[in-house]
Amino acid sequence: MIFPCRIRGCRNHVLVLRFALFFAACFLAPVGEAMAQYAAGSTSEAGAAGGGRFTSEAGAGGGGRQVPLGITAGVDLGYDDHVLGSNATTSASGQGSFSVRENLVLTYDRSSQGTDVHLTGVGSFTQFVNVGTNDKDVSLTLGFTHNFSTRLSFRADLFTAYQTEPNFQSNVGPENVRAPHFYTDAIFSVTYRWLPRVSTSTSYTFRPVKYEQTTPTTTTIGLAQNRVEHTFAEGLHFSLTARTGLVVEYRYLIVDYDSAPRDSTTHFALVGFDHHLTEHLQINVLGGSSFRSFKDDGNSIDPYAEVGINYQGSNHSLNWLTTYGVEQPTQTLAMGTTTFRTGLNATYRLTSRLNARAAVYYYNSDNQGSSGTTSAGLQDGLQVTLGLNYTINKRWAVNADYAYSAQFSSGATGGYSRNHYFAGVTYRY
Repeated sequence: MIFPCRIRGCRNHVLVLRFALFFAACFLAPVGEAMAQYAAGSTSEAGAAGGGRFTSEAGAGGGGRQVPLGITAGVDLGYDDHVLGSNATTSASGQGSFSVRENLVLTYDRSSQGTDVHLTGVGSFTQFVNVGTNDKDVSLTLGFTHNFSTRLSFRADLFTAYQTEPNFQSNVGPENVRAPHFYTDAIFSVTYRWLPRVSTSTSYTFRPVKYEQTTPTTTTIGLAQNRVEHTFAEGLHFSLTARTGLVVEYRYLIVDYDSAPRDSTTHFALVGFDHHLTEHLQINVLGGSSFRSFKDDGNSIDPYAEVGINYQGSNHSLNWLTTYGVEQPTQTLAMGTTTFRTGLNATYRLTSRLNARAAVYYYNSDNQGSSGTTSAGLQDGLQVTLGLNYTINKRWAVNADYAYSAQFSSGATGGYSRNHYFAGVTYRY
């Protein structure tokens, strides 16, 4: 599905045109070269190898390349103590139901001649048997990197999803509503190392958010939330020491709503640093100010801060990202919102067969009314997931998971809390 990109206002056109010309020159070259390399290296497929890895050979006598394709299928059985009927706003009176979920995961990894491609596709279908409703969820994650030389590199990161459940991980839409929606985060960046200690990074982020408008509830949400966001960024990195780098970054954000009168542009002026505390532990800090201008409703100046902590050990990992700044509002009457948002993901390999994982997401939003002078209500949301996975052999594994989510609001929309318990089995082809 292709959504139209409508950037309104003459004041944006000159800057957007400059960025567009630069990105066309920088991005199309690596993509074209990578596709040419892929076409030259592709071979016909015949036969398969164990462990979910398929091999192929072109012509007699071998000489073919392995295609690292993984396929995993699974089924989960569980119980959810707060499920709604169909696309309705959540409330404290939600019904409990047993659930059945089928999952399919496809993975693809390829590395050759300075080019890395990592692709993951996930599809799931969940039936809530006691309330007569279901969820259809599909997502695609793509990571692409190409090094033209020791100085010039290109990177593309894409995440796109179609889902029904609310999203606590990022600023997509209201977290107290179950409604089918589609959203994408696509980041394209070019990095060039001018000197041994000096490099620049130019990036473009494309983010559409689209809710289906098939019922009165989802139509109301779609009219308030459907939008397209464009972010252009330019960063300068200076390696102060072998462990510490200084960062200066400028961002320009354009938000274009389909119907809601919230179109805006925002300038970000940011400075920060990154530091390797140890070989495995890294911290990134970025902060500054944002200058937001609404097309129909004045201006605002707000602080912005971003802190990331990444740890990668031999048998455990942790990723923790915290941000504070302006976001798109999730309440219908709000023009903007200032949000504190934090998310943590951790994994731990307890034994060679048993793995544990945990994730925590929390946000606190202050929704602002006209010109940011009045409050349209406060919102808090929390999501916690815990899981264990036990590998029986190279093909079979079992899992047990628990998910808790809650949303609290001082506005007109109601809050809720929810517990979901489920366990299942997976098979790797």
